[in-house]
Amino acid sequence: MRPQLNRVGSVAVGEHELVVQPKAPFASVLFMLGYAADPGFRPDEVSGAGDSLVPAVAETYARLLERALGRGLLQGYRRSDESAVTVRGRIRFSDQMSRHGGQLLPVELTVDDYTVDIAENQILRAAVRVLLALSRISAAARRRLAHLDGQLAAVSSLPAGRELPRWRPSRLNERYHSSLRFAELVLARLAPTQTDGGVPVASFVVNMAEAFEGFVTAALTAAFAEISPGVSVGQFPTHLDEERHQPIRPDFVHTVGGAPTVVMDAKYKTGSPRVEDSYQMLAYCTVLGLAEGTLVYVADRTRDHEKMATIRRSGITIRTWRLDVGAAPARMLAQLHGLVADRVAAVRPLQRSGLASPVSGPLDTLGPTIDVDTTRGLK
Repeated sequence: MRPQLNRVGSVAVGEHELVVQPKAPFASVLFMLGYAADPGFRPDEVSGAGDSLVPAVAETYARLLERALGRGLLQGYRRSDESAVTVRGRIRFSDQMSRHGGQLLPVELTVDDYTVDIAENQILRAAVRVLLALSRISAAARRRLAHLDGQLAAVSSLPAGRELPRWRPSRLNERYHSSLRFAELVLARLAPTQTDGGVPVASFVVNMAEAFEGFVTAALTAAFAEISPGVSVGQFPTHLDEERHQPIRPDFVHTVGGAPTVVMDAKYKTGSPRVEDSYQMLAYCTVLGLAEGTLVYVADRTRDHEKMATIRRSGITIRTWRLDVGAAPARMLAQLHGLVADRVAAVRPLQRSGLASPVSGPLDTLGPTIDVDTTRGLK
């Protein structure tokens, strides 16, 4: 079995707990997860969260949910089918005939109720109940979560293991967005169970490579949106070869007027730049017709914050830039905003004799139709 690299988190079995510490504080990890899922996630949402992961998750979620429910529970229409002796809603005539023949009662109905028992509130309550089932959260966080559970008392509890109901982001549920996406992270990663002997087991494990990539992509997208009229694309779809047999997907590409202008790739790594990463970025720059590409690494005190390498006989420069994941969340965002401002000022197309720029033609020569998804989170 291959080792699970870049996994961090906590696994508790009974009174024993195994903790794998990341390069960053757990509060920063939670911020990266939350921001990748929702760029509206604020840096102060995880301020004060401790160094233990599960208590930090509970405190962060309590803070998010308190803000979401500050103006009361969201209400909406929920459609349901029922049999009744009085008519309300719409009669389902086909079901009425197939189930009851010529009988008038009961009546098969479809009813739209305006209620708090909607998908959004069900997901929020499910995450509260999961966290309350854990023994390793602080007494203060437990009281806050219990109070929030009371506010959601009129909402149905989702059965364990059931697929979460679907919800759609909209202006009406905008104040719920951060708490909903964090609740989905909690429910996807934190599921209390038991051993065969009845010993409680709880785990919260994070793939840091995915978390780092998702955060960097989301933060770069938000930063470019403030200063550039172009479009940012995560996992940009294109091909390495003219025959389109070898698909490649740079982590982040910013386009202006349909032409790529900036390419970056996030690597949850420290130490010297890896030669395989340089090969990869060289291929991206060549395909996209750019004279420069940026590899975003994790900050390392023994290494320069920024380093440049000009590839021989190519005219392409590969820049290795390092993000300090141990910094406060607001500082991490500021670092990436500074990187974006620097890259916008330094945009250069690749100019080499005998090499036709692939960005001079239609955008579809670079790959299939691009589906821009700025809300892309963790896989």
